[in-house]
Amino acid sequence: MTPIYYHPKQQVSHPFISVQKIPEFVRQSGREALGFEPFTVEDLCLAHQPQYVGDVLSLQTANGFNTRDPEINLALHYANASMWTAVRHVLEKGGVACSASQGFHHAHFDHGYGYCTFNGLVIAARKALAYVDHVLILDGDAHYGDGTEDCLQHLGLAAQITNITRNQIGAKAHSAYTAAKWRSFTSGLIDQYKPGLVIYQAGADAWDLDPYESGYLSMTGLKHRDEGVFKACKQAGVPVAWNLAGGYSDPMQLTIDIHLQTLAVSDQVFVAPRLDDRQ
Repeated sequence: MTPIYYHPKQQVSHPFISVQKIPEFVRQSGREALGFEPFTVEDLCLAHQPQYVGDVLSLQTANGFNTRDPEINLALHYANASMWTAVRHVLEKGGVACSASQGFHHAHFDHGYGYCTFNGLVIAARKALAYVDHVLILDGDAHYGDGTEDCLQHLGLAAQITNITRNQIGAKAHSAYTAAKWRSFTSGLIDQYKPGLVIYQAGADAWDLDPYESGYLSMTGLKHRDEGVFKACKQAGVPVAWNLAGGYSDPMQLTIDIHLQTLAVSDQVFVAPRLDDRQ
């Protein structure tokens, strides 16, 4: 089964529905999550201005939730470490791993917003450069990953870490893509950038019935997207670590079902591939 990295200290009392879904997703996955150590301040500074990191953690400035809540700030150390630990798993062992995390791609170099404080995508990708020459981030969230772009520009890493976000992955034409089309799309990116690692944000808010109304894919379309991405990575021999990202439906179970679908597809492709895997 696809391993899931999650720590109970990621759970917070904040009512934001997209945060509360994460421990429930882990519970419904039917598997025991793997633990890890939290990030240090130095880890967080790999993507961000040190003063910004210090100001957030000392409660001098608000976090991405627009609060000065030490419980949330502690959870951020674990959520960001979850992404890196899943990445490290696949770099060392190959295949696939899931980080039960979100709240990264709106976190800029020196500020955060949109429930994003620290950019776990950039931190994990930067750490991964000790193992591989190039990292491809496929950001399937329905919203633009502006924070990731900003961090990469400030850090001078845009040539080593490629961020494919809403502008490229959310075209209207993609709403009709089959799994084979998504596979071809992803294979094209892998051929172009030749990454040693793919970090995939399997955004549930790309669902066309998500209440934030930025989605463009049906439930079947989301399944096709996930299958195409995973099969392209497997075919190319590129390890992939994915996380949850987005999803704001009420009841929350609708979003959890999307993430569980991604998990099932991850298992099918990497653990128990179907006979038609080459099709």
